[in-house]
Amino acid sequence: MDNKKITSTKDTTTNNTSPVHDFWKNLAALLKVKTIITLVIIAVLAVLSVNGSIEPDKFLTIATMVVAFYFGTQSEKKP
Repeated sequence: MDNKKITSTKDTTTNNTSPVHDFWKNLAALLKVKTIITLVIIAVLAVLSVNGSIEPDKFLTIATMVVAFYFGTQSEKKP
C-alpha cells in the first residue's frame, strides 16, 4: 500500500485579516459621498432643531426622509 500523506500549505483555521485591517476596510467603505452627505444633513438639521430655527416635528420628518432615502439606495442591486 502507498502511505502518502496529504499536506497543505494553507492553514484553514486562521483568517488572514486582522482587526486593524478590517477596521480600515470598513472605514473606507463608510466614507462614501452618499454617507457623508447623509451624516452632514442629519447633523445640520439636529443643530438647527436644538437652536430653535426649525421645529422638532419638522426635523423628525426631514431626518426620517433622508435616512429612508439613504437606506433605500443602499439596498439597490447593481446589474
